[in-house]
Amino acid sequence: MRLLIYFLAVFILLAGCAVQSKPQGGPRDETPPSMVSQSPEQGALHFNGSEATVVFDEYIQARDLRNAMVATPPLEGLEAEIKGKRLLVRWDEQELREQTTYRLTFGDAIGDLNENNTYSNLELVWSTGDYVDSLQLNLSITSQTKVAYESLKVWLVDSYTDSVTSPLFSLIPTKEGHVSFNYMPLDSFDVLVFEDLNFDGKWSAQNEPFGFRKNLYSSTDTAVFDLPYYNSVFESPAQDTTHFNDSIITVLDTAKPENLGRLTLIVPSVDTTVLAWLTHESGYVQSFAFDPGRGVSDTTFIVLGNQLPGKYTLSGFTDINGDSVWTPASWYTTETAEPILKEQSFELKANWDLEQSLSL
Repeated sequence: MRLLIYFLAVFILLAGCAVQSKPQGGPRDETPPSMVSQSPEQGALHFNGSEATVVFDEYIQARDLRNAMVATPPLEGLEAEIKGKRLLVRWDEQELREQTTYRLTFGDAIGDLNENNTYSNLELVWSTGDYVDSLQLNLSITSQTKVAYESLKVWLVDSYTDSVTSPLFSLIPTKEGHVSFNYMPLDSFDVLVFEDLNFDGKWSAQNEPFGFRKNLYSSTDTAVFDLPYYNSVFESPAQDTTHFNDSIITVLDTAKPENLGRLTLIVPSVDTTVLAWLTHESGYVQSFAFDPGRGVSDTTFIVLGNQLPGKYTLSGFTDINGDSVWTPASWYTTETAEPILKEQSFELKANWDLEQSLSL
């Protein structure tokens, strides 16, 4: 009996000493860190120090902090480091100008340590003088195709220079494509939106899709400016070979009518010439030029007659400059990209009559 009591006592002791651990699994943490405090406080006046501190409610990490960090006006000797839950920023104290509003932005560089949930658009603002600049510039990005707006960067650059190597101000859009620049001086800015595909913190005009607006002024107005983003490139469909084209025409001429479909295109009136291509699933391409000159409410019926059954896709663009070639956007010439038609697809069945309306 004593032996049994002894073993029971040992068992209870060991059970009490067992290591208790957090259950495995559970939902993934998707909550970004929260700011607990910052020094100097946001909008502080008469601040002439040489460092700033931001404290978060959890351990943080930084991604490409050097490239993401933007100081306006620029600060020499600007450095930043992460220490646990703190972001520490330092600069040369003698760099601060009198009666000037300073703004430090960090884009989406700061995130929590475990999942890197980002604290987007962290900004620190202070003034060495009696007031903080209080104007604003609000933008809404527009795009012809679906875009993950929060993956883009929006830069404000000096309207009086052609250089776009670095911004005066930088922000990450919301997932809805909205951007609000606050604490702005009264000035004119050129706005650039782009996707930093190689994550180097710079814009490559040759390789990275972009959009822009020129000469926008900051103000007290809450008006929102549209900011076009051109992330589409148009290439006209190429016919495989002349022999292929001739073969299709031969089929259309010799096939039994019941094996073909009869197609009519219903085309609305246009204000500017639209160049379009109708591509069959086989690769057979027919090209069209829809010109202005008809009444506003006029429509045109283009009777194509017997055509191959199957899927057709219409693509094209509005030829604004009349050169018969799609023109992309150019920051340096301020040309906007010629609008690209949204692709339209339809199916023609054998021995059917189809009147297909087109959207131009």
